[in-house]
Amino acid sequence: MREELGNLGFETVEDWSVEDFYTFFHQVNILYNRLLVLDDIKLKQRPVKLKSALYGSLSRIQPEDRLKVKSIEIHSPGDFNLLGVDKIIGQVRELIKDLTYRNRLDRQEKEEALRHQKEMNNLRTMAGKQKVLANQIQLMESLGYDREQIEIGVKALADPLSQIEEISSRKGVTVKSPNKQSKADA
Repeated sequence: MREELGNLGFETVEDWSVEDFYTFFHQVNILYNRLLVLDDIKLKQRPVKLKSALYGSLSRIQPEDRLKVKSIEIHSPGDFNLLGVDKIIGQVRELIKDLTYRNRLDRQEKEEALRHQKEMNNLRTMAGKQKVLANQIQLMESLGYDREQIEIGVKALADPLSQIEEISSRKGVTVKSPNKQSKADA
C-alpha cells in the first residue's frame, strides 16, 4: 500500500498488568487491521467474504502497513506511541478518543453526581460509535455486501472496541494529539 504513516499515542497514569497491556494493544491492533482491510476492499472495489477477510485480517496486510511500536514508557505516567497507515490511524484515534472521552466524563460524573449529564454523555458516546459503525456499514453496503455479511463486519469492529473501552476506562487512557510522519522520514 505504501501510505503516509501517522502516529497514534496514548498517555496513562495507572500501572498496567501484563494481561491488560497485551489485551489493550492486541485489540487496538485488531481494530486497526480490520479498518485497513475494509479500506483495502473499498480501494480494490472487489467484494470478498467479510468474515474470512476481517477475522484473518493480518494475512491480508502488507508488512510495511502493519501497526508498529514507535516508543513505550511503562512507568506511570505511561506513554505509548504506535505508527501505522495515517488514514487508518486517524480512524482508530477518533474511535478511541470517543471511548476515552466517555471515560473522562464518567469519572467527572461520579464526582459531580449528575445523572442527566451521564445520560447525555452516554448518548454522545453511543452516537460517536454509531457514526463510525454507520460509515463502515455504508461502505460495506456500497461494496454490495448483504445484511449477514454486514452484521459480521459490524461485530468484527465492535468486539475490539468494547475491550479497548473497558481497559481504557480502568487504566485512565487518553489519546494524544497526532504527529504526522511520512514513510520517507521513518
